[in-house]
Amino acid sequence: MKESRKEFLKKSAYLMAGASTLPLISCSTPTKPNKKEIGVQLWSIREFMDQNFEKAIASIAEIGFNYVEGYGLNYEGIFPGLVTANQYERTVAQNGMRIASCHASYFQADEASRRIEIAHRLGVEWVVIAWLSEEQRSGYYKIAENLNAIGEQFKKAGIGFGYHNHDFEFDLTEEGEVPQEILMDNTDPEYVSFQADLYWFKKAGVDPLEYIKKYPGRFCSYHIKDANKDLDQTTIGTGIIDFESILAENKKAGIQYVFVEDERLNTPLENTKDGFNYLKGIEFNTF
Repeated sequence: MKESRKEFLKKSAYLMAGASTLPLISCSTPTKPNKKEIGVQLWSIREFMDQNFEKAIASIAEIGFNYVEGYGLNYEGIFPGLVTANQYERTVAQNGMRIASCHASYFQADEASRRIEIAHRLGVEWVVIAWLSEEQRSGYYKIAENLNAIGEQFKKAGIGFGYHNHDFEFDLTEEGEVPQEILMDNTDPEYVSFQADLYWFKKAGVDPLEYIKKYPGRFCSYHIKDANKDLDQTTIGTGIIDFESILAENKKAGIQYVFVEDERLNTPLENTKDGFNYLKGIEFNTF
């Protein structure tokens, strides 16, 4: 992803916070009926979020999104625009949506409890590791072990836990292994799920349908963003990714949520609206 996001995630790992808890939903059991709902990863409108948080959330609601995915879950519980977790949840709810999921930077299992506290304040169903820095991209078996330990704690707290891919997880290790497969083969499905970013699958030259076939039920959600023929991001529905074929396999994959994401900084609200309208026009369910 872009350098600004890398830095944001690195910095967020060092913040601190406090805590009250609310009962949440088990990550292992979908609690909503099978239906078509559409969410948005708020990183898509990050500059707008920084400028005017409440207006940004209202604008997303006006488009018609049912839920959002936040970013920057950290120790302190302060989000874009110096918004607390409680304010964040309240603003989203007042606009008729919910925070289904939130991204966090990579952390160790002994740091999980504080993030669980903040996740409860947000009222989220899922927390997803969003990024591994270059220094962290080794020892994937150890990473899988850590993800299991984190996921076990999150399950006990009633929150789902997942890992979000980029393209580097498909670069072979020195031993000739695929990092994404190391993580999926060595994590317990009861504790760890995966958020498939369909753009990064395409960028890596990987067919997500093959992974759905190989790892049924292991995917909690998708990031829906499109690629042009040069594998740069483009308006959702105008590129080369066959979303309809992928979304038709949602039940097999285990998909509970789909999030529109468009990282381009030009006309962010228009970009997310285009993605929303595209998804509204095709058939799929979440489970």
